[in-house]
Parts: sequence; structure tokens; C-alpha cells
Amino acid sequence: MSEEYDIELDGQKFRVGIQRLDEGGLLVVSVDGQSYTLKPIENPDGSWTINDTASDHMLRVLNRSGSSVKVELDGREREIQWSRVRRQAAAAAVASAGVSPGPAGKKVEGGVYPPMPGKITEVKVKVGDEVHAGDTVCVLEAMKMFNELKAPCDGVVKEVNIETGSSVTPADLLVLIE
Repeated sequence: MSEEYDIELDGQKFRVGIQRLDEGGLLVVSVDGQSYTLKPIENPDGSWTINDTASDHMLRVLNRSGSSVKVELDGREREIQWSRVRRQAAAAAVASAGVSPGPAGKKVEGGVYPPMPGKITEVKVKVGDEVHAGDTVCVLEAMKMFNELKAPCDGVVKEVNIETGSSVTPADLLVLIE
């Protein structure tokens, strides 16, 4: 199954699809319909080597906050804005369920959102985990207090959009449970 994102880089907008080919980490990434096969390998220092079948590229995530990511790619700093593309059927289901809009006007049913700005100190779930309503999915530090953010429903974790150290705001979808 492919995941799609709307990306903004250097003032240009792109539709990006990412599909995992195998457990070995091989990806097919399509950018506005053009496909690329990539092999990402995490290095011991936390950076990544991305092979595009022709050459290696060095990638380091410098800062990640909500839907903004600052990276260094082959020695050049780039800022990327991203949002996950939601299928119309899912959007219609959320609308018919009567879910009230969140701070950014787009609260998703089954989504976990922080109640206030803060920093994620612990992520307790990963994609594919089964959770029950009330299970702690992550811990948010805000105003010198640690807040356990809970699953709003029973289901399977479909998205984890945070990592330890992420700065988040109430508009950020942290975890999606379906």
C-alpha cells in the first residue's frame, strides 16, 4: 500500500507517494508521477545513506517539528513542509461521524492530538500495534509536566508522526488509530 504526501520544497509543491517493496527497506518513491527506487540505510550516527541505484546521497534530519522538517541533503540544508494526503472516502467518513474540527480545523477521528504545545519525551507505539481506548501512546512534556496522551479508541496504529524530541502543537496529528 502506498502512502501519499503533499510536499513543499523551495516554494514548489509536489505530490509524493511512498511504497515499501520489501522488509529489506527498498522503497519506490514517486514524485508527481515519476518513480524512483531508493534504498535508505541508517548510519550509526543517526544520518542516512540513500542509494538511488546510481549513487549514494547523505541525509541528516536537523530539526523536526509537526509538519516541518529541516534536513541536510548532500551538505545542503533544505526545509520541507509536508502533509499526508487523506483519501476522500476517509474524509467523508470523518465528516459523517460528526467529528468536531480541531485547532487547525482538521481533527481526524481516531487521531491523538496534544492538548497544548510541548515536546514528546516518549513514544510507546509503532505502526501496526493494536491498542485499546485509554492506552498511553506517547508522553508530552509541557509546562514542566509530563502528560500521558491516550488512545481515543480501540484499533490498530496506522500512523506515528512523531519521535522522541519532536516539538508539537495542538494542531499536530501525533498518532492515528483506525
